[in-house]
Amino acid sequence: MLAGLCAFLFNTGVAALEHLGIYGRVYPIKEESILERLKHARLPNIRREDIEKKLIESAEIDLGLPVAKSLRIYEENLILKAQKDLTVGGKIIARKGETIDALEKMTLSRVYVFLEDYMIRDFINFARKYPTTFLITKGNVLEARMRYPDLTIYMAVPIIVDRLGITAVPTLVYQSENKLVKVEVPWAEGKALLPF
Repeated sequence: MLAGLCAFLFNTGVAALEHLGIYGRVYPIKEESILERLKHARLPNIRREDIEKKLIESAEIDLGLPVAKSLRIYEENLILKAQKDLTVGGKIIARKGETIDALEKMTLSRVYVFLEDYMIRDFINFARKYPTTFLITKGNVLEARMRYPDLTIYMAVPIIVDRLGITAVPTLVYQSENKLVKVEVPWAEGKALLPF
């Protein structure tokens, strides 16, 4: 479902490659095949520890969002004008130039929680009750996944944060009928003060 929402928010379709043919004179390739060169190449001396360190470093994120201090609830429609034909699951849901209510065409069946990695512990019981996806705005995604292997955890994509208007963390995003609901949950005394 998040992938479908991303398609709406990015307003993109799938681009197809087109073979434009061959123009002008064609010359034979005299260089050794890259595949042959790779077969005989010596492997670089790469240590597993170095790879793991690079992976963990690349999983670090900080979008600079402040921590929510009070409960704020927003409801909004997701009205978009398609820049291209929009396809979700192989089905065209909007033609180029068409204005649509995205939440009439698709359903978000999960709650998306935008938060810093250390805040996840306060949402474990919430995730047991509701299908939840955690989107880390600050911290290390791989370390969070190792700490909570049973949870669905991803790195928050800056453009999605911007398009959804996420201004503080933690923020819950879900669909109620044809509205997108955003709930900023206050964080006080080192814990989330969930209103439900």
